[in-house]
Amino acid sequence: MKIRLDTEALKKINLFQTITGSDILDMIDTDDQIFFVVTEGDYGLAVGKDGVKIKKAEKIFKKRIKIIEASKDLETFIKNMIPEVKEIIVKDKKIRIKIDIKDRPRVIGKSGKNIKVMKQLLERMFEINDIKIL
Repeated sequence: MKIRLDTEALKKINLFQTITGSDILDMIDTDDQIFFVVTEGDYGLAVGKDGVKIKKAEKIFKKRIKIIEASKDLETFIKNMIPEVKEIIVKDKKIRIKIDIKDRPRVIGKSGKNIKVMKQLLERMFEINDIKIL
């Protein structure tokens, strides 16, 4: 699926790339967070030593930033999005992710905000639009 980004998103990607030196494949901006998908191997570059680069970016954008490292492998990408994952079940472009009950609120987010972003990213990167947290 082709990713279409508006001018504002492209400006944010360009600024983040300038701050961190990492390559950005995609981004989703929510009310209080920005999710950047960096190319495989650029996670450390985007965060910076002791988190210096990401902290600087958060000050500039005035939002929390979550960095997700891309992968051509679906399961690896999911693990990069959700480090708390215990098991991934993929069947007919439907994904079921098992996590501990204590991690569910943080993974799903307030009013399902995080899971909506994850669905968007999975649809854009892998053309998968059905994800459930178990």
